[in-house]
This record gives sequence, C-alpha cells and structure tokens, in this order.
Amino acid sequence: MQAGYEHWHEVLSAEFFGAEHALRSTVLYVDDEVEGDLAQGIGVGLAQAVAVELNWSDPDRPLFCRLQRECAMWAQRGSEGPPPSLPVLALSVLAATRMESSNGMLKSNFYGRWIHLFGEQPDTWRANKLRNAFQDVAVMWEELDTWLEDAGGLCGASTISTDEVHWKIGYPISQALVRGSDRQVLTRFFAATRLRPHNPNEVSGRELLRRLRVWTAGRDRHLSPRFMEELAGAVDTGETLMASLVKRLADDWDGTLHEPEREHRRRAVGLRLMVADRGRRLEWIAEASDGIDESRVAVPGGRTFTLRKEYGDIYGGLESLHPSTQQLAHGMRLEGDDLVLEWVPQDVVLLRLHPHLGEWVSTEYFEPGEQHWILAADSAVGEVRSMVNALGGRTVRETPSPVTGWKLFKGVRAVNGGAFARALDRGGNHAHVLQPQIRQRAALSGGLRIASEYRAGSGVAGHFLRGGAPDLLLPASDSPDGRAEVVLDGRTEKLRADPRVPFPLCLIPLEEGPHQVGTTHSSQVFTLHDGLHESLPPGTGTLGYPCDGAAWPELSQAEDSGAFVRGADAPDSIRLPRTALVRSTVLEAALLDPYGGVREARQQPAPGWMASRLPEDALGPCLEAEVPEGFVWLVYRTPTRWSVKALAAAADIPAPAPSDGDYGWAYAVLSAAQRSHLPAWLDYVAAAEMISRRWGA
Repeated sequence: MQAGYEHWHEVLSAEFFGAEHALRSTVLYVDDEVEGDLAQGIGVGLAQAVAVELNWSDPDRPLFCRLQRECAMWAQRGSEGPPPSLPVLALSVLAATRMESSNGMLKSNFYGRWIHLFGEQPDTWRANKLRNAFQDVAVMWEELDTWLEDAGGLCGASTISTDEVHWKIGYPISQALVRGSDRQVLTRFFAATRLRPHNPNEVSGRELLRRLRVWTAGRDRHLSPRFMEELAGAVDTGETLMASLVKRLADDWDGTLHEPEREHRRRAVGLRLMVADRGRRLEWIAEASDGIDESRVAVPGGRTFTLRKEYGDIYGGLESLHPSTQQLAHGMRLEGDDLVLEWVPQDVVLLRLHPHLGEWVSTEYFEPGEQHWILAADSAVGEVRSMVNALGGRTVRETPSPVTGWKLFKGVRAVNGGAFARALDRGGNHAHVLQPQIRQRAALSGGLRIASEYRAGSGVAGHFLRGGAPDLLLPASDSPDGRAEVVLDGRTEKLRADPRVPFPLCLIPLEEGPHQVGTTHSSQVFTLHDGLHESLPPGTGTLGYPCDGAAWPELSQAEDSGAFVRGADAPDSIRLPRTALVRSTVLEAALLDPYGGVREARQQPAPGWMASRLPEDALGPCLEAEVPEGFVWLVYRTPTRWSVKALAAAADIPAPAPSDGDYGWAYAVLSAAQRSHLPAWLDYVAAAEMISRRWGA
C-alpha cells in the first residue's frame, strides 16, 4: 500500500476504533468536514489515497484486487487491528453523506456520488467498473462487522446495518445517517423512553422509531437534518435500514449518556410522573439504575436531593420535589456526578397502574384492554376528549388535575376493537398516546386470570377461567395482504388482524386444559380451568369430612344426627397482637393515641434462625411494629419528609382528647400535618395546634 493510504488507515483506526470506543457503539461517520479535519495531518485527500490503490491496468482482475490481497494476508496474520480496507469504507461513507438532490442527480443516487469522488464521468467504462466493483466493497463492510463482533466490543460495538432494498449500499448509508451529535442525542432519547441498558426486553426497531417520532414531534431535539429526514421517510412495514440501525444502537447502549467532553460516563434515567392519592397529588419518580443504590442529584443551580433505592426498584428522595406547570411544559433535569434524571416536556401524558406502587405512573405505550389515565394540558383537552370518546365503552371521567392548566381523564380503556382501530386511523396531534407497542413476538393480555405461572421456566403464561381466555396480541405482519399466520393448538389459519388490536380468544370455544397459541415464530402457552366445581374436581383426594351445612363454632352445639366439622374455637383471649408495617429506612416512627400518648415504634430484631440463614438484604424493605390497644395513628420520618398512616378505619378513630401539656404528642402530629386530608386527621391537627399555641404563649 502507498504511504498516503497507510497513513489514512492509521488515522481512521485511531479515530473510530481506538481504546476509548471500548464497549460503546461506534459509527464510521466521515463527511466533508470530518475528512477535511483528518486530512490536515496527512497531506493527501481520502479519495486520492484510495484511487492510487485501484487496479486500472489489468481489466481481467478486480478493481480492488490489491486491497483484497492485503485483507487476505491480514486475516492470515490473525486479524490484528482494523482491516486494511478501512479507507475504502470511509470513502464510501463520504459518498453516502453527499446523497442529496443536486448537480442533476437524485437524492437516491449513491453510485453517482461514489463515481464522482474518483473524478470519473458517468456512463463510461471506468464508471461502470467502479459501480460493479462495489460488491467487493460490500464484502469488506461485512468483514469489518465480523471483526468488531469477534473483538467483543473492545474496539467498539458495530452499528453496521443494511436491508433487503439497499443491501450493498446500505452499509455505508447506515454509517452516514448518524453523526456524533446524533449519538449524543439518541442516548438521551433511550433514557427518556426508559429503555433498559442493552435492550433486554428486545424492543423492536420499528417500536423505537415510533417512540422516536413521538419524542421529536413538534420539538427540536437537535438531531441532524439528515437523520430527521430519514426518520420521516422510514416506512412502518418491515425491518428497514433506519429501524435496524436504531435498534442496533439501542442493543449496544450501556445506559450512559454519550458526553465526549466528560471523562466519566454518567448513567441516564428517564423521570416518570406519578399521579397519587386518587388523582390529588403529583410526584416525580425514577427507576433505580443498576449498580447505583444511592446517589445525589440537583436541579441545575438549585436544590440537591439524595436518592436511595427502595421497594420496587424505585429511587426514594424526590417526594419533596413537587411537579409544577413549568416543569411539565418545559422539562425537568436533575444532574449528579453519576446520574442524570430527565423529564421530556409533553402536552399529553399516558399513565398506567404501577404493579408495585399501586399508583398511576406515566408509561410509553397504550395497552389495549387495560385501564389508563391521561393527563392533558388545557391546550390539548379538546382533542383528547374527542379521541377517548371515540373509543366507546364506559364513559371516561374528566376531573381537575393537581396542577393548574391540566386535566385528568380517568378510566380510558379500549374494549371495542373496531372503535379502537378507527380512533387510531383518524390520527391527530395526540393520537400517538393511544398507539400500542409494535411487537416482534406474539403476546397475551387481559383475560380472567386465576394465577400467574408459579413454576419457573415452564413456559406457561398463566392460568385463566374457561370462557375468560386472554386476548392475543399479534406481531406486525409484513405480508402483502396484511394477514398473519396464527397457530392454535397445532392448527394454522391466516387472519387479517390489526396488530394494534388484540384478538379475543374468548370467542373461540376452548376446552379445559393447556393451550398453545401464537405464530410460527413465537407462541405462548396458557391453561384454562372451570374454577369452582359442584362436585369433587378431577384429581381431588377422596378422604375428608363431609359437611352439608354451616359449621358450628363449638362441638357441643352440633346435633348428634347431623353432619358437622370438628375444629377448635379460638377465644378472644388469645387474639393475635395488632401490627403495622413500617419501612426499614425510616429515621424515626411513633404511635399516637387520642389522649396524648406517644410510643416509639422500634424495629424487632430478626429471629436467630432467619439471620443465620439469609443475607441481610433479604430481610425485606419493611418491619412489623406491634400496635398496643388504643393507638390509632403512625407517624414516621424518612430522609425527605414526614408521613402519617391511619391504623384503624376512619369511623373507629376516636376524637382527640389530649391534655394541655402533651407537647410531644402535638409535635408529632404537627410534623405530619400536611400529609393526610382525612377529616379524622384534620381534627387531630387542630387539637395539636391548640396545644402549640398555648405552649408558645
């Protein structure tokens, strides 16, 4: 190889595949600006260096025969360092970055730019040879992709992609779509859409493009014009080049922000919005990042918050940061040395019930058949109202929001498949809120579930009542007729089904027992049961005591001639003590009675048999505090706030009757005065304020 070509190989190797790219996505992006910067220390342009290596003298041999020979020798020596073809590949990316309608060429004309880089005229034998030789360049791209994969990410994670439409030219185009600045923005997008590192849930490329369109709708996210143009033009069928590239970036994303100016990579997590207390309170929450159980973050130029991992893999510590109209409309960002939390502004927020918190939390996609809430800014209320009314079914309740300028829609649910499909097809500025996830695999949802599968690894999705089978969510079909092959218990049938709308399996008469349903590529197993039986269900044991009526609490009350159940009568004298659950992380906790009594709630030590067999972190996030007779409130303090919990039904809580000197009782009540709006608690707060005023006097 000539000296200029070798120099370019060294510079490109260091620039794109150096040690700093280890375990990170790497993109061989070379446009005119990058080529000019790199060429300053070389003295020869990239196209000129590559042109010298071409074989024009022997028409019977390939145009890139010299470089092909170098690549073969490189492979024989153990493939040390990037392949010798690197400058050729970089030049093909430079050609891809110039693809726009200009100089009499269409935007789609890659080969016109490729030929122009070598200074050749179109429609000549040399131009035709350059075009035909690009098949060898495609092989070189595949060789680079394989080398990166074999290196295990130590030289960077490959983003080289293509599709059936482009194939050969798809390789350089995939590298031309994403600039360095785009990669930086995309890591923010991955965090904002709450993608897990390395995409363990296998969110599809098409689903990522859907979320990306929503994220960029109406807002400048500072993605390059070329990237935005390709995003707008990407079709929604098949795994396109754009979808493959974004998914590859997502699969390689390690959960950190791409910040070249920082030596230390910071993890990124998207903030969620939680509507709590039946829609009366808003809070910020964030899912805990792997490996960071505790961290400190701050509003730029403002307050600092200490985050600690709590139950449900959620960070506690943001309770005192109340979401405001300004934050919802313009975004929210909390930064620390290790962690960045960000809320992306949006006019409409979709919420679903959180499985661990039991509150309504913002989510990324609509789940047909499930209940949702929608938080909408006043400017979007009219369209959202029209959109949810078009779903049909039960009337949606519209209530005031905890923040001014927003409304809350409760009970949003899609149970009519036809109405749901029409609402989606009608579109609108906020139709994306109703978009379900684009799936690559079949899935089940809804149904009258008896229990989840309890045998790990059995592959059973769950147990359902017969007649209440779950709905089948089909993956998107790429066939021309839009039909998908559905396999149910070995029988195959083609269905024309909208992948956005679940297919109700309850319409098919299915027998009791296991069933397998899905497509030829992915399926789910579930079981159906008749539930309660009038007689003994199959498989039940035959030994037991018969009983034709109600059981008596005492044996002496049973008639000798009648059937009865023999058992023990537990008198009130041995009633179990009353207990209350308290989080283990509280700094202090106290029990209060109506008469000025205060008793500290202390954590009971773990029994010896438990402490000796289980690690400390397996003891659970809560402790049991025994509640003596007469105590009706529990107040406790976490690192960020006081809270209060009623220990009896509201009707059973006596009116407060403390004495004037019960200052400790009054202090405990007033510490959590604003944490409950129950009328009974407000009476206790009023009594405590009376004691406080006398004390102050």
